[in-house]
Amino acid sequence: MSKENIPNIKYSLKKVGDLIIGQSFPLIITVTTKDPIVKGAYISIENISKNISISNQEQNQIDTSIHIPFKVQQDGLFAEVTIIFFINKNTQYGENITFNINSNIDSFEVRNYKRTAKDINPNSLKLIVDNTYLKSPYPNPDHIASITDDTTKVHATITDETNKLPLSDVPIFIFSMQQSQIKLFFYSYDSKGKIPFPIISFEHRKGFTMNSDSTTGKISFYVHALESLSGRIQLVNYISGIFVQGYAPPIYAIYGGPPSDSTHYTSAPYISGYSPPGYFISNDGETDFLVTIYPYYKALPGDMVFFFVATEKGQPQYSGQNKVIQNPQQELGIPNFNVPYQIFTYGIESQFSYVIVRISGDSLTSAPLPLTYMGGTPYSPDDNVPRDHQTCIVYTSLGIPGNQIIDNNSLVNLTSIEYYPGSPGDGLYIQILGTDNPSTDKDKVPVGTQVTLTAYINSKNINRIKSYDPVEVKLQNDNKIYALINIPKVDLYNIKPIDDWTDGNISLTYEFKHNGKNFYSKIWSAKIETIPR
Repeated sequence: MSKENIPNIKYSLKKVGDLIIGQSFPLIITVTTKDPIVKGAYISIENISKNISISNQEQNQIDTSIHIPFKVQQDGLFAEVTIIFFINKNTQYGENITFNINSNIDSFEVRNYKRTAKDINPNSLKLIVDNTYLKSPYPNPDHIASITDDTTKVHATITDETNKLPLSDVPIFIFSMQQSQIKLFFYSYDSKGKIPFPIISFEHRKGFTMNSDSTTGKISFYVHALESLSGRIQLVNYISGIFVQGYAPPIYAIYGGPPSDSTHYTSAPYISGYSPPGYFISNDGETDFLVTIYPYYKALPGDMVFFFVATEKGQPQYSGQNKVIQNPQQELGIPNFNVPYQIFTYGIESQFSYVIVRISGDSLTSAPLPLTYMGGTPYSPDDNVPRDHQTCIVYTSLGIPGNQIIDNNSLVNLTSIEYYPGSPGDGLYIQILGTDNPSTDKDKVPVGTQVTLTAYINSKNINRIKSYDPVEVKLQNDNKIYALINIPKVDLYNIKPIDDWTDGNISLTYEFKHNGKNFYSKIWSAKIETIPR
């Protein structure tokens, strides 16, 4: 092999770090060359400490070394080997674990490993999922999904049991409780999905390996919903040999479009008191309506129902409403599921449908029910969630520099949303305060968090709910921590009073997810009248 053709060798494990007492793990080594790799190429594991052993079936003992053959591609330019190591259960905390990696491949550089034996805090294996409901992309979508739509971050901080300190570069294996469903999602190191994890088989399971951060002990990866698929997956954080596992909450991919075949169709929903097609009205100001889901084949407790709404010629969109089926025999075939009227847009012909994602991971999609919602109950924030975070701060079109704050329970008028020379734009500017110390500032949003602002408007001519794209809470140019969101004039213009005695109204709230938990703000509200004079 020529000097300029030093082999490109990659290892799945760094030379230094920690290993868990009793752990079994794969060390994957790949070799890429420009010249053909020598026939009979092998890895040689040498100078092996007494507290570690190798469990590969295909291995040869040569004196004190162990040889394991490479799997070489047909062109001879790529080779791979997986070594399965086991840490002796009698190893003491803090012991050194050592071995060297060598090979008979030309110009292969010896790699010396020195690792430290540690124990594991089982609670630290729990996986946190930032967004459990992923919206699967439609083919050729008009709207490109944002990271919070079709992707979620999954993370944890791995620590030892003795000192509760971060564990460095510990190899772990991530797999799915539903092995057949792992293919319904895509897994990557990065949020954009450009660096995928290769799916491997380990101990008769399919999944992927990764290592905790060398300094912080953190692990993080991203799960992406695939195009045109609904499904469910529950991931497991696994360190083989120690018999403890960390579980993630289930992640759902939800897609409201047509299923791939007729076996995944089910009946349209039935709404009590409504006959399609026609106008759908809330009687006596009721906030919810009752939906019947008809029995379906092999319904089980834990199956989830997700409700969708399509408007005019648009694709079905997840409404944010879902229900868990607890007892199929008692809950299916009768009016049983409460759904809020405000999932519908006032006066717009809509298609109401649902998707059932079974606990096994596969899904059913219902036929749509046509309706046109004509009001009867105002659009308003949910009263049934805890609202512990500060209200947003609302500025006129002059923005934060103009310091014209619209107080809670006051008035939004045309003057407050017009564009003026020197202003950053038109409409309203919404400030959401953040903090870099959430343990102290418990009513502020942690820095780095994505927040979603939602506006609720009721008037004579405009009635709607609108959520704006998530914005990151960060350190701004004025050296303060907050998120800033613009509600443009076009969303607020020409709003009329409800009648001669009642003004229109607007409410603003925000929500965010932190460490896998949802948080909600207190409600900011005001009267609104923006009729041009």
